[in-house]
Amino acid sequence: MKVGGFNDLNTSDAGGKIAFSVFFQGCGKRCPGCHNPELQDPNGGMKIDPNEILSRISKYRKHYEAVVFIGGEPMDQLAALRQLLIGVVGLGLEVWLYTGYEDNEIPEDIACLCSVIVAGEYREDLRTGGFPVSSNQKIIDNRRGQAA
Repeated sequence: MKVGGFNDLNTSDAGGKIAFSVFFQGCGKRCPGCHNPELQDPNGGMKIDPNEILSRISKYRKHYEAVVFIGGEPMDQLAALRQLLIGVVGLGLEVWLYTGYEDNEIPEDIACLCSVIVAGEYREDLRTGGFPVSSNQKIIDNRRGQAA
């Protein structure tokens, strides 16, 4: 898979929980005003085996409450995302997925493995200054079994 980097101590993208973040490299959506435009190029970043990422998370498991998959666009690398989701759920951690895809475009086997999904393209004209970052985005909170 291709990643643009990691954040070993993220406290801003998982509802205040201490999280490990994986920044997927590559995004075909190219939303104007993207927060991470350097992650749009699929030729950037570095190749890494998803098992290496899972090993790193597992090694420091006691420090984390959640794992965040963000981008770029995680859904553009479905096989790697699926493998990571299964591994992280197996570790008993919450999973937060940020995607530019709409909720009805997310495969069910991906959606059911996520604790929280923030779905929908970033729209500068609908910027909120809060969470979610644009008002068109939908928050699906599977921890309570309902959409927020």
